[in-house]
Amino acid sequence: MKNFILNCKSKLALLICYLSDYRYMIKNYLTFGSEPDKILARIMLMMHALEKGMSFTDCPKEFGKEKSQSLVKLIRRYLKKNPMNEICRLSINILARYMENSNSTKDVPCRRMITNLLTEYGTSVNFSYKGGVKTVCEPEPFNEEVITYFFASRSSVRDYSDAPISDEEIVKALSLASFTPSACNRQASRTHLFRDKKDMRMIIDNQLGDQNWCGNAKAIMVVTVNSSYFGGNYERYQPFIDGGLYAMNVVHGLHLQHIASCFKMYVRSPQKDNEFRKITGIPQNEIPIVLILMGHYQQKPVYSPKSERICSWQQPNVTNISNGNQYIENYQE
Repeated sequence: MKNFILNCKSKLALLICYLSDYRYMIKNYLTFGSEPDKILARIMLMMHALEKGMSFTDCPKEFGKEKSQSLVKLIRRYLKKNPMNEICRLSINILARYMENSNSTKDVPCRRMITNLLTEYGTSVNFSYKGGVKTVCEPEPFNEEVITYFFASRSSVRDYSDAPISDEEIVKALSLASFTPSACNRQASRTHLFRDKKDMRMIIDNQLGDQNWCGNAKAIMVVTVNSSYFGGNYERYQPFIDGGLYAMNVVHGLHLQHIASCFKMYVRSPQKDNEFRKITGIPQNEIPIVLILMGHYQQKPVYSPKSERICSWQQPNVTNISNGNQYIENYQE
């Protein structure tokens, strides 16, 4: 009877979470409403579509009429009520590059529509932006030994020195993370840094407590993703994918600065989520992905779980990398 009651409670809690997620998506995802963030998301989608079209040099035909018109309308719609920002500047720059492309639309009303926008906002735009396309070729040979060492040398560390983390170190780490690929180049990942001990304590207490190590951290970074940049049903999991990729590159950026770090999973029951947002001030349309606790290394070595890695092809019942029609079963070393 006790197990039955616990099972029912677990199912009810899961249903509450599902309903909470449903309400969240209806309110915050791109598909619904027209808040400024959602307009910017559509601008970035159109920008990316035009840049992709410019990159298809082996298919010489006119492209982009509808998308360029949509982009002009979206830019004007956004700037009617909001100030010029970097996304709008870059989008105007991309339209200028599109107009120079030999395969851009020859439709006169469409080209006039774009030209009018470029003329009106040209003084606000730095046309040295590298919007449009770039050439890509195979890179020079890497020092595989050095790069392998870099990735292998990063471990989760839960004991830190008292040395403060500088703004410059954080900026350098985030600069590296900015190269993270994202769905249609939407770049929806965000970071929130907390260094005040009182704030950090409240965050840790909200997220299942100290666990005998969290209080050692000198800063907490919360990686979030702007849900307004994603389209509801078909993209409902994409924020977590993009945010996870970004978070991994953040810790690699920290590692490059010789800053130790450890992930702490985000507890997302509806009640905990509401409390967390009140503590941190993180906007409702941003989905918290993970917490990164960090600090400089101790002068002496510290212990960390060995956490032996098992490569995907060593796992049971996975596709054999040498033959997609065969499977490794019951793998044993």
